[in-house]
Amino acid sequence: MNLSWLRWLSLDRLWNRLRHVEVENKGLMVMAILLAVLLFAVSRQPISDVKLFNVPLEYRGQRPDVEISGEITQTVSVRVRGPRDLVRSLTPTQLSVIADLTNKEAGERVVQLRPDDVSLPDNGIHVIQVEPASLRLVLEPKIRKQVPVEAQYSGQLADGVEFYSARLQPPVVEIEGAQSHLGKVSRVLTETVNLNGRSSSFSVAVDVEMPHPSLRVLTSDEVKLFVEIGERRSFKRFANVPVQWLNPSPGGALLTKTVAVELYGPNSAVDAIQEKDLRAEITADPNTTRAVPKIILPVNADPRIGIRSIIPNEVKLKK
Repeated sequence: MNLSWLRWLSLDRLWNRLRHVEVENKGLMVMAILLAVLLFAVSRQPISDVKLFNVPLEYRGQRPDVEISGEITQTVSVRVRGPRDLVRSLTPTQLSVIADLTNKEAGERVVQLRPDDVSLPDNGIHVIQVEPASLRLVLEPKIRKQVPVEAQYSGQLADGVEFYSARLQPPVVEIEGAQSHLGKVSRVLTETVNLNGRSSSFSVAVDVEMPHPSLRVLTSDEVKLFVEIGERRSFKRFANVPVQWLNPSPGGALLTKTVAVELYGPNSAVDAIQEKDLRAEITADPNTTRAVPKIILPVNADPRIGIRSIIPNEVKLKK
């Protein structure tokens, strides 16, 4: 009598006995029988070996004052053994391998990867081997550093306007990472902000890009960029702006009667100013023969207008 016949005979006797047992929930009984048959079938499957690639590697136990430097291994291969249908249905993401860094100090270190370090989804499966069996790591001191933030842009503004200024808040962020990576960082950049087609000032929240993936931003405040955009600017020169001496000394005389002034600002605002709207004022000590003129703009002048040059930059006086 072969084994298959004996197996069938055993199951037939089990079924005959269960048929004569009084069970309140016959549906539950049927489910239990089916489960038992399934487990029996699985237990009788051929044993197979399967090698799984790209199994996630997780680093644990790292000291708070050190950082992994250089290339970091993210996945390994794991060879498992078990019932054929179970091992063949496994996917790499169902497993994880733990690299234990407990008590590892800064320097070149070796971490062993053993079968016991593998987390499995089923007790019927056994780990035969992890490849590679060990990792070589460089652990460095972890440091923190405050660095300025700079914005980066792309795109073209709308016609007739230009970029005036930009301000970041906060202008400085604190970052953390391995000493060799962070020591080279003197600034960080924001993500690229698109200026294409913009015609007016705006503000936007921006993320900060790290020059190395292991570096982290510790500053919790959101970084915000404020961009000022305005009308295109131009220069305008006024050749004969009159000079006024506000505190003339007795017998003194003003030798420089006019100065040339160059203004810079939005086109329409600069064009609206005439030479007669400007004056240069001076105050001088009684014993001096030179004074620096101060240009007075009209009261209603655009505050974005600036004085780029005054020629001469000093006027002459006679005591």
